[in-house]
Amino acid sequence: MARKDNVEPVSDIEDLPGRIEACFIGALAGEAAAGTAAGAADLLGVAESAAASGGFDEADLRHRGLERPSRGGSAGLVLRALPFGLLSPLDRPRLRRDAYRCVSLAGADEGTAVASVAAAILIADLLRFDVHTSLLRVRQSLLEDAPMALLQRLAVVDRDALPDDGADYEAAPGGDADAGLTLQRAVSAVAAAETLGGVLEAASGGPSVAVGLAGALAGAKGGAAMVAAADREHLPHAERAVAIARRLAERAASIPASAF
Repeated sequence: MARKDNVEPVSDIEDLPGRIEACFIGALAGEAAAGTAAGAADLLGVAESAAASGGFDEADLRHRGLERPSRGGSAGLVLRALPFGLLSPLDRPRLRRDAYRCVSLAGADEGTAVASVAAAILIADLLRFDVHTSLLRVRQSLLEDAPMALLQRLAVVDRDALPDDGADYEAAPGGDADAGLTLQRAVSAVAAAETLGGVLEAASGGPSVAVGLAGALAGAKGGAAMVAAADREHLPHAERAVAIARRLAERAASIPASAF
């Protein structure tokens, strides 16, 4: 297969290994700040599978128990989509397909599945673009596929415009936090602050998953500098996260440019 025109190799993304590692550390820091399950286990579990398999592998995911629901509820499944955006950030069709199949395997409803695809595209674009440009690109990619309610969520808003934790959080079926609103809270937090601590504070007040997701997005966007102040020695599973990040980055680099 010939390489598609105007597509850069993954190696052209500045410090992809460092950004993947920062994404994972950011998610762990978010979970620590939330004080409860905030999607880090979902992110790391799928990333480990993707690194081992080179993409979506149903049998491998089932072997790891990732056909089961997230401890973070339906919105927690959004973090399971992120590794596919990190693995093949320049291959829109592949990352969309893999992200959708992964969360659908765990029983995601259609709204959560499409929001998860949006998150995978978003994190891929945050590796190269600013928040507002990335959101514009995600909306363009999903214009014909996503419901208008989700497209409207792909925008930065002030924290005061978002519901508080105790408010009616536009719950999805089953009482879980709405995945689209969780994604909006997380990306708005990333746009609101320059430091990891500031991002996590801005994401607070809603579901815990929003804090973990905000940390992951911030890490991918800012790289090593964003998570430099994170206290890794006291972050549970930090060593495992770093090891998985390295394997995922190696797998991403091994995908030939002709695949894009």
